[in-house]
Formats: sequence, structure tokens, C-alpha cells
Amino acid sequence: MENSAASSLRAGFDSDGSILQSNTLFLSGPFGAGKTTAAIERILWLLRQERVRGDQILVLVPQLTLGQPYQEALRSSDVPAGALVQVTTVASLSRSSVALYWPLAARAAGFVEPRREPTFLNLETTQYHMAGLVERAAQQGEFDAIRLQRSRIVSQVLDNLNKAALHGFTLEEAYGRLESTVPPGEKMVARLNVLRTARRISQEFRQLCLEESLVDYSLQMQVFLRVILENEWCRTHLFRRFRHLIIDNAEEETYAAQELVRRWLPHLESALIVVDEDGGYRAFLGADAENAVRLSDHTEKRIRLRGSLVAAPGSSRLIGRINRAVNRQVVEGIGEGGAAGESESPVDSPMVFPEHSYRFYPQMVEWAVDLIEKLVKDDGVEPNEIVVLAPFVSDALRFSLLSRLEEKGIPATSHRPSRALNAEPAVRTLLTLAALAHPIWQRRPPRADVALALENAIAALDPVRASVLAQAAYDVRDAAGAALRDFAGLRGDVQRRVSFASGELYERLRGWLADYRAESEFSPLDRFFARLFGELLSQPGFGFHEQADAARITDRLVRSAQDFRWAIGGQGSQLGMGEESPVAAGSPDAGSSRKVEIGRAYLDLVEGGALGALYVPAWTVEDSAVLIAPAYTFLMRNRAVDVQFWLDIGAEGWWQRIHQPLTHPYVLSRNWPRDRIWGDPEEFRSRQESLRRLSIGLLRRARRRVYLGLSEYGESGMEQRGPLLRLLNRVQVQA
Repeated sequence: MENSAASSLRAGFDSDGSILQSNTLFLSGPFGAGKTTAAIERILWLLRQERVRGDQILVLVPQLTLGQPYQEALRSSDVPAGALVQVTTVASLSRSSVALYWPLAARAAGFVEPRREPTFLNLETTQYHMAGLVERAAQQGEFDAIRLQRSRIVSQVLDNLNKAALHGFTLEEAYGRLESTVPPGEKMVARLNVLRTARRISQEFRQLCLEESLVDYSLQMQVFLRVILENEWCRTHLFRRFRHLIIDNAEEETYAAQELVRRWLPHLESALIVVDEDGGYRAFLGADAENAVRLSDHTEKRIRLRGSLVAAPGSSRLIGRINRAVNRQVVEGIGEGGAAGESESPVDSPMVFPEHSYRFYPQMVEWAVDLIEKLVKDDGVEPNEIVVLAPFVSDALRFSLLSRLEEKGIPATSHRPSRALNAEPAVRTLLTLAALAHPIWQRRPPRADVALALENAIAALDPVRASVLAQAAYDVRDAAGAALRDFAGLRGDVQRRVSFASGELYERLRGWLADYRAESEFSPLDRFFARLFGELLSQPGFGFHEQADAARITDRLVRSAQDFRWAIGGQGSQLGMGEESPVAAGSPDAGSSRKVEIGRAYLDLVEGGALGALYVPAWTVEDSAVLIAPAYTFLMRNRAVDVQFWLDIGAEGWWQRIHQPLTHPYVLSRNWPRDRIWGDPEEFRSRQESLRRLSIGLLRRARRRVYLGLSEYGESGMEQRGPLLRLLNRVQVQA
């Protein structure tokens, strides 16, 4: 039942008629309590009743996709006409500010050529520039003490730069904190040397950016916080631009964003700070839930909503039992869990415990697929109201779920944003075909990659026939550039085994690549991908036809390659455009050669395991399909569904952090004392708290049921007795 505070905010007044007239408000409550709806009502009240212009209102969200409810509400026909309310992130605000105030800020920030226009880097182009520095150090054996892929070294060194900027640390202070986490022992000196190498690379990268006018995320935030906000003219101009501020999901914001809001509050006519209790899921990205709560000290009025309009009946009691199981008592301030005077009537728990565990992992997956079929076909649950969650979604789990659900006629999709681009089969297919289409790159993909590309590109080919076709039609030693052979020239037994229907589609693919190779000038790589998808792979008979996942991944790759071309295109010297380039930079064909070099550099980047930047369509598209995702990815979507499946509840991954020997999300935080050592007790407590927040956050986002999947042996064949299983066993004993 809706509580009175939420109802009052929606109506635009409260018992004393002062809520909407208060200048600064701090609104907190659990997920589903109506906080975002109340914030939207406040914006509409400002537009309608107070006649505030839309361009004087700013809505800040930690991730642009979380602003979608505001954008949808403001597109309504009953919203007053006029300037638009701006819904954005602190990252976007800082980027536009750096671009706007660049002539004033560049020299003070230390850029070597302050009159040179800045080049803003996204995650992918930042990794490209960092990768060369890491590669040189790795070749000299400076990272031999840790066993990490080069791409993960790159991402962790960049993470240190970002955390230092977001928390106001110098690089020396940030790495000094990290050195305190190294345990004493035989490997202590080696680990310290690795961290010192990472520090040197961070400094070299920062110097490269200052010399070349490159602005990565960390430098962008550093210039914004230390230069622009410290310049009285820039700060006054920025603060006067907006008179009313709403910041939603402030607990998922970084310390830098929260401090920006704190400094802005005295200059605003009104502000609303919205905090989700038990949030802070982006701690590994720098989110500071503790500092978000401290913002309430700077507001005139604090409002706390209780209960949820979304969570299934019985969730409150279950959440209370989880709190007691983790902390042996209800967490202070939450006030839920069957305490005296609780109004919720006794109901069945929304969590469906397994009647028995399956012995093997595939049996659990089959159980989930069968139950999803029953829910959709017998109980009328819409596929997009079902989500299948696991601590990590491996390729094998994803393939098993997608293929089995497809066999049963149930649409399904997956979202794994933290995976490297080249981990997606569709991306690997496009990269292999790009290598075959560009002999000037002198890159001959392995036969196994060609077989995979043929399997994914031609719908009728299975892995065996694709391998047979690749074996017969592709010679990796071909001096002509590894072109594919004509299907008609293959042996008769190969043709019959592959089938002539598949052979016809293969010929269309081979002919398209041959025609492209014969063109007088190659297209930029992003246009090549778009052409290949639109003219061939999306057509009937080919593997991407009516495949929403493949279309989305291709769109992401096209955007990625395009951003890379725009950011790197003018930097010929860094792409090898010099003595070793086949075409001199000043010749008539220099433009074509630059396209070739950029394409080859992008291929190297993606094949090296670079992480993809965040592209909004991948998060906002709502298919009528079952969603398969890691648990934290679903939480960061900030949406509720009717039914959740928690698979593999016995796995250790539900509370384990990713192995990060070069960085640490908790130590690189203002909440951690600089000289205090992070040890096993601190790690255990942080894992317990993460597990509590994760399980409660998921429960709050389930409207009807949560089904738990358990197998005695996990995906790797190891016995499963993980922390989530132990926690749920304790919860069940309390029931």
C-alpha cells in the first residue's frame, strides 16, 4: 500500500503545505517506494505551477539510461511547451564544461599546446593509447609477477587513474594506498615492483595526454574539478546556468559528483537529492553510498519513504531475515523484517526454495528452461517479465539457455556489458570477414576463425560442415591474401557434405568480399561493418537475419569503430604513418592509407581484448524476451520484473570480487583511512555486505516470485557450497 509521504509528494503538497516549497530536500527509501515518480512530479510542479523554464532545471543520474523515466515523462503532451529540461550525467556535464571553457582551462591544466583543440577519448580509444605503454613494460618483464592478460592490466591501470581523479587523490597517494594492501611475504617485493611499474605507466599516460591534447575520462574530471570549478568566473557561470537540481540514485554517484552537488546547493533555488537505500552497487566504479547519505546534512528537509509499491508480498519479512542472518540483527535504519508493529500481514515468501538440488549443472539449466516454458505458455507471464541471473554468465550458459529457449519458441536475449568486444561471436565473425576483405592488412586469420565466421554468417551451416568448408575453401598460406575459393572448384564430396543450398549462400558471401576487395578505395571500417550487415548478413538465409542480439552487437561495433576513427584519425604519427607506412603522409593516397592504418589499429585493439564503451541502445532496448544477465548488470538496469531465476546459488561468485591485483575499489576511496591495511577481516566484511545488498536489491525488484536453482556440481565440475547458499539456508531456518 502506498505510504502517505509518497502520496503527498505526488499530489504536490503535504500536511503542512511546505514540502514542495522547501528549497532543498533529501528523499530516501527502498527501491520501488516511488522516489523517482515523486521527483518527476516535482519537476512537473515546477514547470506548471511555478512557471520555471525547462532549461533552468537539471536532472543528474549516474548512468544516462537511468534518466529514461524522466525523458519519457517530459515527452508527455501535457508538459508545458518551452525549453527542454536537461537530463544528463556528471560525466557529460564535465565534458561539455571542459569543451566550453577549454581556452581558459587548458593552460592551467598543464596542456603543452593549450591552443590545440582537445580530442576526447572514450573507453576504447583510451585503452588504445594505454595499450602501447603496457605492452612495452610487459615485453621487458615488468608484469611477470602477476598473471593477467594485457587487456586487464590496461583496464586496471586506467581504473587507478579514474579513481584518483574521482576521489581527489594524486597518483602518488592513490598508489601509496594500493601498496598498503600488499601482504608481507616472499612475493611482497615483486608485487610492489608491479605497482610501481603501474604508477610509472600512469604518469607516462598522463604526460602523453598533456602533450597530444588527449582528454580521457580521468583527465576530463581532473580538469573539471581542479581547474574549472576553482576558477571563480567558470564556476559562477556554470552554477547560474541551472537554478533547480534533481539528482537521482545519488548513492550510485561518485564522490566527485556528490561533492559537486554539495558545492552547488547554496547557489540553487531548489534541489532534490534522491537516495536508494541498500544501493551502492557501482562501488567498483567509484560509487560512494556513504557520502551520498551525508548530503542530507546540507538540505533543509529530509523525507524517508517506507515500504515498496513493487516488491512481492512477503519480501519485507524475507529482507528482515536476510539482514538478521548477515548481521545477527536488523540493520539500523532499515526498519524492516517482522519487527513489532509491522503492518504487513503474514504471507507466503516470494522466494521459492528448490525441493531438491540437481546433481549436475546442465540438469539445473534444463529445469530453468522447462519452468520458464510453463510460466510463459501456461501461466501467461510475458517473456520480458522474466530474468535469468547468475553471478557470471559464461558463453556455455548463455548458449545453453538461448538455444533451449529458442527450441521451445520463447524469445530470449542476453546482456553482458563487461565482456570484451571480441568475446562476442558476432564480433569475431565481423572481424574475420574484415581481415579477409582487406588483404593490405596482411592479416591471415586462423582456419578455426574462418570456420566460426562461416558458421555464424550462414544460417544453415552447423559447426562440422562449417569446419569442412573452411578446410577446403581457405588456405591460410595463400600468398594472394587468403581469399576464399570458389565453391564450384571444391571436390564433389565436399560440396555434397556442405550442401548446395549452403554453397549458394557461401558463394554470395565470397562474391561480396571479392567485389569489395576489387573496389578502388576501401571504406572506413565502421562503414564496412554497416555495409556487410545491411547488404548481406541481415538478409534471409544468413546468420544475422532476424537475430536481435546480432543486430545490437553489430550496431555497437559500428559505433565503436566510428568513435575510434574520429578520435584517432588525425594522429597519423601514432598509427605508423611515417617511414614504415606504404604510402607517404603527403601523397594523394595518404587519406586511403590512413583509413587502412586506422582499420588495422582498431582490429589490433579489439583482438587484444579491449572492453567496449557503454552504448545506450544496449541498455535501453526492451525486447519482448527473457533477459539473461549477470546479477549486478540487472541491478544496474534499475527495473523490476515479475519473475527472477537465480541460477547456481551454490557458486562462490555471488560474493567474490574480480581478481584485481593492480587496483582496489575500497582502498581507493575517501571512506578508507590512508594508512590502514586492508586484510582478510576487511575483505570478509565487505563480501558479506555486498552479498546482503545484492540479495536484497534483487528481492526488491521481483514482483511475484524468485526461483532458486541449485546443482551439487558447478559448471566447472566442482562441488558447490557457496556463501549465498549458506545465507539462504540460514534464512530458511528462521522462517
